[in-house]
Amino acid sequence: MPDSNREQQRGLFYLWHDHFLLLAHGHQNTAHRHVAASLIIGMDGPLRVQVDGHWHEGRLFLVAPEREQALESDGRLLVAHFDPDTWYWRQLVSRTRGEGFYAGALPADCPGMDELDRGDCQRARVWLDDICRLLSDTYDSLDPRVVQVTSALRAGMPEQLDLAGLARLAGVSESRLTHLFKDATGVTLKRFLLHLKIQRALRYWNPGMTLTQLAADAGFYDQPHLVRTARAMFDALPSRWISEEAMQLVRCSD
Repeated sequence: MPDSNREQQRGLFYLWHDHFLLLAHGHQNTAHRHVAASLIIGMDGPLRVQVDGHWHEGRLFLVAPEREQALESDGRLLVAHFDPDTWYWRQLVSRTRGEGFYAGALPADCPGMDELDRGDCQRARVWLDDICRLLSDTYDSLDPRVVQVTSALRAGMPEQLDLAGLARLAGVSESRLTHLFKDATGVTLKRFLLHLKIQRALRYWNPGMTLTQLAADAGFYDQPHLVRTARAMFDALPSRWISEEAMQLVRCSD
């Protein structure tokens, strides 16, 4: 028979190409910076979130890209990460305008979260769609030139950033693209590319895979480069997030 206590402690990690949804049973980490934006919800009650060195307690938090954050929760929690160019974050970004951070109550008609632990990608996707619409003030569209650049980086996943080529694609100078991209997304082009590689590492990781092989497959220079990037962005290695003992990985199609 399965160990019921162990099963209760396992979490779920739904992974799409530009966002993910994590359900965990208690979680704690130290300060780090995500390129992705974060939606954090205490499923059973309040949790604690640190943003730029200040602790806050509540049920629901939105944290913009590149804001230093940490969290503490003894109960179940839900964490969603959205790439800064996704429909999800463009729905939510106005909530954090100016502060880069939003804390609030769960919406009165918040969709139920109890069935999200079934490993059903479609159900999880619908839940994310619904909660983002409920929290949305207005849709903040991206400059089409920025969309061209993010699409090109995802499609090509270059080993190094070709700023000149991306600037030609966008029809602007290199310096203009640098500022345009940062102003629109909140992150630099270099950090965005590293983030895409970390996401690819999460998609490629499998139990027993060495970090050396994972780094090569995901497009990092070497294992130390992968380790430094993962710890800076997630305070953890991929094996901690999605090890068989702690987390069930559910790879979802788009």
